[in-house]
Amino acid sequence: MRRDREAGQALVFVALGMVLLSAVLGLAVDIGYMRFLKRRIQTAADSAAIAAAAEINYGDVTAAAKADAASNGFTDQANGVTITVNNPPASGPNQGVQGYVEVLISKSQPTFFIRVVPGGSTSSTVTARAVGRLGNAKGCMYSLQSSLGGSGVTIHHGSVVNAQNCAIIDNGNLTVHSGATLTASAIGVGGTVSNFGSPVTPTPQTGMVLASDPLAYLAAPATGPCTTLPTINSGTVQVFQGDYCAINVTGNGNVNFNPGTYVINGNGVPCNGGPPTTGFCINTTGTVTGAGVTFYNTNNTAVTIHSAGSINLTAPASGAYAGILFFQDRSNSSGATVNGGNSPRFEGALYFPNFGATLTLNGIGTSPAIVVVAGSIVTTGGTNGFSNSFSVYSTGSPIKDAVLAE
Repeated sequence: MRRDREAGQALVFVALGMVLLSAVLGLAVDIGYMRFLKRRIQTAADSAAIAAAAEINYGDVTAAAKADAASNGFTDQANGVTITVNNPPASGPNQGVQGYVEVLISKSQPTFFIRVVPGGSTSSTVTARAVGRLGNAKGCMYSLQSSLGGSGVTIHHGSVVNAQNCAIIDNGNLTVHSGATLTASAIGVGGTVSNFGSPVTPTPQTGMVLASDPLAYLAAPATGPCTTLPTINSGTVQVFQGDYCAINVTGNGNVNFNPGTYVINGNGVPCNGGPPTTGFCINTTGTVTGAGVTFYNTNNTAVTIHSAGSINLTAPASGAYAGILFFQDRSNSSGATVNGGNSPRFEGALYFPNFGATLTLNGIGTSPAIVVVAGSIVTTGGTNGFSNSFSVYSTGSPIKDAVLAE
């Protein structure tokens, strides 16, 4: 009889052990799956935060975040998923900071085995949080040719192009003639590379996917009736922001552009022997200065700068056109020529985005804050230094990339 009682006790212990083992195994399975789900949700939140940040200058960050999360398998208000987008963040070290976007993803997930254990939970909520922001883009020289066979970037004999801390993005073909020097942190080319024996660092990478306009978010300024500004060919003249039919500085004229936005929307003037269709003409042995200025060129006129004197132009440090020095109407395919002359200083973006617009540079000097965007880019001589650091600008470079901040 005692053996029967002992056998019965053993069965009880075995039964209890099986329940305990089931609970442990169930807990291990559920915890393992929850950890797997947590990784998936965190990955989706990170991606959604970057997608949301990329839309800060363009549109609806909430829609962008939710669409990106859905592409990663987490659709808001479906299958227990809730997505919250806060612009700016509602928590964390960047709470309330403009230019940052917070994405929170939570999912209520039924448990598998632990629910059969007395007192076990039938579901568990898994959450993840990520914050994206806009940071300075890696590129500082963009050729936007719309086809792989376009002319892209051309570096002529005697030209030095120095972009050591930033990248060159060339949708078209890259051509480097003998006697030139090209240096960048990276060089991406959509078309082909032709190098006639010049040093190029690093080796260009071909087959690049065509890049889009990195400043497409900029809204063009309003235009009104233009004011005729007399030609400045001598003396020193103060010019103030406004709408001008043309700006023409020649001879030994000196001009100071006061801070503001200058809209050029007339029919243009002759400049340096060229056709009478130049909207912004600098052809002087004098001095040209302007701090906190943006020049918007429209009405199919060109920009021509041939300075044999001193030129010092810097973009605004804040406002709608922070970091934008020249902005050409996107429908304007006229080319632009910038020859900086003696000790030139150009600070800000030179933006000529039409696919047919060729920007020709011949010695623009160096600056901690200069980027160029054009249909095609040609350098014909002199030192042409590019940098996207924009360290003196509170908003940084006007060309942005979305990055993960938290």
